[in-house]
Amino acid sequence: MKKVILAGALGIAALAGTNLPGLEAAQASAAVESNMLTIEGRVMEITGDNIYIEVKESNKDIDNTNRFSIVTSSIHSNVKVGDYIKAMGSKMRVFEDYMIAQSVEKVQGTDTLHQGKYLDYVFAYEYEIGHITKIGNFQSRDYVTVQFNGKDGIQKKDINVYLTKGQKFNVGDKVKVQMEYAERDTDWWVTDEIEKVNDFQTQTLNDDQWVWF
Repeated sequence: MKKVILAGALGIAALAGTNLPGLEAAQASAAVESNMLTIEGRVMEITGDNIYIEVKESNKDIDNTNRFSIVTSSIHSNVKVGDYIKAMGSKMRVFEDYMIAQSVEKVQGTDTLHQGKYLDYVFAYEYEIGHITKIGNFQSRDYVTVQFNGKDGIQKKDINVYLTKGQKFNVGDKVKVQMEYAERDTDWWVTDEIEKVNDFQTQTLNDDQWVWF
């Protein structure tokens, strides 16, 4: 859902990492379009209240190509340059794209949204991490539908995975799908290129997770 948030001086201050005590949203003079999204990348720089991460294809029309700014109220002491993080919040634009983060977590191993290189011919990365939204049967073939985030972090995409080896999954399971051999008829589909992301692999991330307000 798109919504309009008043910004102006507030947005510029956020970009600069500057706090303006007492500045109310009603005082802002410009409207900035905002979208909720999830985005991830490797930390390139930490300055004031900003974390700059590397995001391919972002801010292509300005000097800070492939750099994306995440604005926070405070920087967690465990975050350092080189860490891989995932953030959720409102995407804003004042001169360049940036995010006002609602939550940020440190990412390790299987908890990334995408793995491998981007494959133009399937409009996805080599491996996509998502969740099962449907279990079905078509022409005597069992399949599951996996929903994952698109390259822009906003669009939701689906792929049907046909199961020929007796695999069993449940709606809501977190899985990894290999997209290299995906094909398209009316929908994208692939056969058997799926594995469950075990809960124990991500439980160790809890100590590295924090929320900023």
